[in-house]
Amino acid sequence: MSVDSVYSHGAFAKELGGLPFELIADFERKMVDAWDVRRSDLEGYDGVPRRTIFILDPEMRVRWTWATSPEQRLPDTEQVLAEATKVAEDGAARTVAQTRARKKKS
Repeated sequence: MSVDSVYSHGAFAKELGGLPFELIADFERKMVDAWDVRRSDLEGYDGVPRRTIFILDPEMRVRWTWATSPEQRLPDTEQVLAEATKVAEDGAARTVAQTRARKKKS
């Protein structure tokens, strides 16, 4: 998600040769406020979101978050991938358990 326009996202995705997911355009900054990532620490940057990563599980619950800070301007890519993998594996295990439970009821 970014506050750039849908058109900007389209150009960005095209430049990368396509993406396996959709980019969310928050041009009106509604999600920036709802997710509490609006920058207010620098004059002139109000409305610009802090660089933030949310990893959601299949039920759309936030399972892991990272936000930029003066100490860490960019995320640790390996940590992000590890957390995303863990959430994906937990989701897959939950799906298998739910399928087995449904079969037992049948």
